[in-house]
This record gives sequence, C-alpha cells and structure tokens, in this order.
Amino acid sequence: MKRLVTGLALTAAIVVGSVGLGTAAQASAQAYHKQGVYNWGDQCLGVGYYGKQQGQWTYYYCVTVVPSGATGPGLYELWVE
Repeated sequence: MKRLVTGLALTAAIVVGSVGLGTAAQASAQAYHKQGVYNWGDQCLGVGYYGKQQGQWTYYYCVTVVPSGATGPGLYELWVE
C-alpha cells in the first residue's frame, strides 16, 4: 500500500510539472501567427526574408507540411512574429 501511494504521488508530481512546462512553451508560440502558405520551401523562406528586411516582422520560420519533390509542389507554412 505504501508503494502505491508513493507511486501515485510521484506520478502526480510529474504530471503537474509537465503541465507547467507546457504552458510556458505555448505562451511563447502564441506570439507567432501564420502569414501564408506556399508550394515551395525556397519561396516560403524568400517571402519570410523579404518581410524581415522590409520591417514587416522581426522573426520568421517555415514549417514543412508536405515536402515538395519530383512529383510536384508541396505545402509550406510561413510563421512570423
């Protein structure tokens, strides 16, 4: 019985700690918003770079949703802050 109580207490502590860490990470990710969707990775990066140079946003990154390849274009999301 003592082992069960100790195990449950340890599990609860881990869950509470994980929730606290997740909240901090989500708060920083909310500063970014999706600017656009593009078919090619270099197109996404080029628009992100140009917008940064023009002062439209401070930071940017591209997320590969579907990679482009020999069969055709893919899907890339531009996220900016």
